[in-house]
Amino acid sequence: MKGFGIVTAVDKNRATVKVDKKDECSKCGMCLFPKGANAVEFNAKNDLDAKVGDKVLIETEKDGKLIGAILAFLVPLILIGVSALIGYLVIKSEIWILILSLVLIIAWYVVLSLIDKKIGKTVSFSPKIIKIINITTEKTKGE
Repeated sequence: MKGFGIVTAVDKNRATVKVDKKDECSKCGMCLFPKGANAVEFNAKNDLDAKVGDKVLIETEKDGKLIGAILAFLVPLILIGVSALIGYLVIKSEIWILILSLVLIIAWYVVLSLIDKKIGKTVSFSPKIIKIINITTEKTKGE
C-alpha cells in the first residue's frame, strides 16, 4: 500500500510521518486509523534522509500485513480450537475449557507483543519512505 504523508520528526534513519485519512479509508477499517481520527502518525524507515516538513510517499509491504493478520487473528482461533479439544478430551468441564482458552489467548498476545518489538523493525513490517516530494526537488530511492 502506498500513501502520502508529512514528516513531523526525524531520528537517525527513522522518521515520524503524519498521514491524513482518505475518504475511502472510512469504509475499509484495515488500517491504523482509530475511529473518528482524521490523521495518524507512525514511524517509517528514512533511507532518503527526509527532513521535518517534507511531503513523502510511503509504502508498506503486503506480505507484512498478511503475516500480521495471521499472527493476530488466525493463531488465536487455532489456540481456541486446541484448548477446546484438550478441554473436551481431558478436563470435561465447560468453565475450565473457557478459562484454558482465555489463558492461552492472553499468553499468545503477551508473546506477540514481545515478538512485535523485534519484527516491527524488519523491512517487511515497517513502512518506508520511497520518495520525497517537494515543490523544488524530488528524490527517489536509488538516486
